Amino acid sequence: MRRTITRGAALAAAVFTLACAEPTSPLDVVGTYALQSVNASPLPFALAPGGATKVEVLDDALFLASTSNYSEVGHKRYTVNGVVTVVAPVDAGTFSRRGKSIALESLLIGHWEGTISGNTLTLVQAGYTLVYTR
Repeated sequence: MRRTITRGAALAAAVFTLACAEPTSPLDVVGTYALQSVNASPLPFALAPGGATKVEVLDDALFLASTSNYSEVGHKRYTVNGVVTVVAPVDAGTFSRRGKSIALESLLIGHWEGTISGNTLTLVQAGYTLVYTR
């Protein structure tokens, strides 16, 4: 009898903990997130200069799917010796989340992490803080 009460109490505690925990379902974050700022600066954002090359982030969008996959497309403007070229790099991969933490595994750049709160997704990549909104 005592064992049954102990198991029942443990089960009730586990159910309560799961019910009160933050959601981790990819369904809670599904949507399109548009880049708003890089390092708290508005777009377009000039990346660190590399000699005669200037690179500016014009826009970027992340598409988070219910399958825990994501895709990304944006536009960057390259100016090399006065010649301007606009490119639209794309990326894809998978994501996972635990409460407000989110981790992305990119096919191109590897692992990057951040937080998600409401409609705001904040990611840190190569020393840059990227803020997206849904």
